[in-house]
Amino acid sequence: MLKHLPNALLKKMKHLVIWCLRYFNKSKMQQEGTPKYLKFHQGSVRGVAFSPRDRYLFCSGAYDGKVNLYSAQRMELLMCYQISTLGLARNVNAVRFTSDGSRILASTTARRLAVIDVERGEQVMSYDNCAFNGRDRAGLAADPLCPNMAVCSCVNGKGLTLFDLRMPLPLDFVYDLHTNVIRDITFVHSSWPFVRSQQSAILSLSCDGVCKVTTLDGRYLHCFEVGHSANSIAPTPETYGTGAEDGFFSLMMVGGDIISGYIPDVGIQERLREHGNVPIWKLRYTSNGGILYTACDGGIVRKYRRYPDHHTYLGEVYSHKGDIQDMDLSPYDEFLITASKDRSVGILRLGAPNHGWTEYSELT
Repeated sequence: MLKHLPNALLKKMKHLVIWCLRYFNKSKMQQEGTPKYLKFHQGSVRGVAFSPRDRYLFCSGAYDGKVNLYSAQRMELLMCYQISTLGLARNVNAVRFTSDGSRILASTTARRLAVIDVERGEQVMSYDNCAFNGRDRAGLAADPLCPNMAVCSCVNGKGLTLFDLRMPLPLDFVYDLHTNVIRDITFVHSSWPFVRSQQSAILSLSCDGVCKVTTLDGRYLHCFEVGHSANSIAPTPETYGTGAEDGFFSLMMVGGDIISGYIPDVGIQERLREHGNVPIWKLRYTSNGGILYTACDGGIVRKYRRYPDHHTYLGEVYSHKGDIQDMDLSPYDEFLITASKDRSVGILRLGAPNHGWTEYSELT
């Protein structure tokens, strides 16, 4: 009977069936799994990070001087690298992968930035007397465009140290950029209106809620304040202005005592207070910017749905027994990982792979 239908109608029916199957499988497969807690550290876990190249590979750093490598797919430990020695305690404050995924950067309380080769599992380089040595979480970021560029908060925590990983010494120092300790550092895409260059810019956030944007050579570009203590900042992931036709504004979310949303040329648009009186330590958007995850003291992860002019609270995701100090998402939003003071790394499967702002999912 179907043979006698026009080709155009058959084509439309085929597309309708494919869309229905895709929707059914997507809704079925994207149910969140059960969180698992990996306990391979003997100290407070201070940082976690996913590899930007390997969708399942992630690492953690802790106050036992170790950097661990894991597989998110199998939820198991792959390798352990010990940074600390008998003569000097080098507790890890933060970890990041370079943009090509070949190296892990680890800042330590011994003022050292260690560079670890992922394939060989050994330290290949280190920079001394250049990283923040306080007990609070240090700022550390890797350039998403250039695998050899990285930046961390300097020894007193108020400035920046820039690195070219091809050089044996730090590339540059930006002293006393802030009047208080820097809590978070990230790179900003060149499409943001205050960047005005073809290269990425550095966005740094101090604990008093002051955010500053500077170039790689230390030139000042932009500054704004949120009016409360702050620990983490998360720009929306899309190119600035791409969602304007649909009414979505690119913004920067700043988390601390409260969560504030900042829009250039507009100011603070909204404030989120669902976490109560406990401070927020980390914010992360999914790759399409549709969901915002927050991690806070008390060990609870929460999520929000992003709309054109506001965020709506969706509820709690899972929790640790101790405070959460860092959080990250896998490249395709399949997994969420957290670092906690209870010495564990939390991992949760979120659903099927999500490939960017198009929101298409892969059926596996």
